[in-house]
Amino acid sequence: MVQIASVFALAALTAVQATPNSANMIQVFGGKEAEIGKHLYVTGRREDETDQNYCGGAVISPTAILTTSYCIEDDNINYVSIGSHYLSGAKDGERIAVKKIVQHPKFNDDTMVYDFVVLELANATTVTPIEILFDENDPAVAPGAVATARGWGTTSVLGPHSDVLKDVDLKIWSNKDCQAAFDNLHNPSLTPADVTMICADGIKGEGTCDDDEGGPLTVSKDGKEMLVGLTSWNAKDSIAPCLTKPAC
Repeated sequence: MVQIASVFALAALTAVQATPNSANMIQVFGGKEAEIGKHLYVTGRREDETDQNYCGGAVISPTAILTTSYCIEDDNINYVSIGSHYLSGAKDGERIAVKKIVQHPKFNDDTMVYDFVVLELANATTVTPIEILFDENDPAVAPGAVATARGWGTTSVLGPHSDVLKDVDLKIWSNKDCQAAFDNLHNPSLTPADVTMICADGIKGEGTCDDDEGGPLTVSKDGKEMLVGLTSWNAKDSIAPCLTKPAC
């Protein structure tokens, strides 16, 4: 079992933020249906075992789910759906109760830095955890590289949720370019692009949307899928989305 403390001590899990619409409102729009049975590490939070997924997350150890602060705002969300392709029900995957919630001690609700949370499960999952890529200098996360976000969020602004898991390709931006895009909006309320964040812009106008928060952003490295961020927040009218990445 990965110790929760060690997760927070590891280099940097940066938050990914989606194309801005309004703070903390994110979803996958456009994109395509994910391949069934391929991304079993993707999770959703639920009020009960068969309820619909509230937001996303990723299996990082047999008893730990990594997600974001938005996903723990509702105290009634007591279960995690693991490895399911569907928004609700019990057709596939596992449904496990959450035993403990641990938020990163450096999280700041105003600036959204260190926006990640570990959900400790009551029982171990049989799903293989996804490995985290911590090296921010790796070519797989260089500006211009393509990453993929996944979730069951709404498919249009104020639209319905997707009944199936969807994925959408995003292009990684440098934080410098991301900050410049934010500055061009002349909105002093926007959160700066912090080192605990990674910006990723939708390709062909596609991106994340409402209730995709907590969902994983992954890249392919040496033929293996690796976690580089989680959908965290967005900013109204912004060009590039912002996600959170693992950070100490």
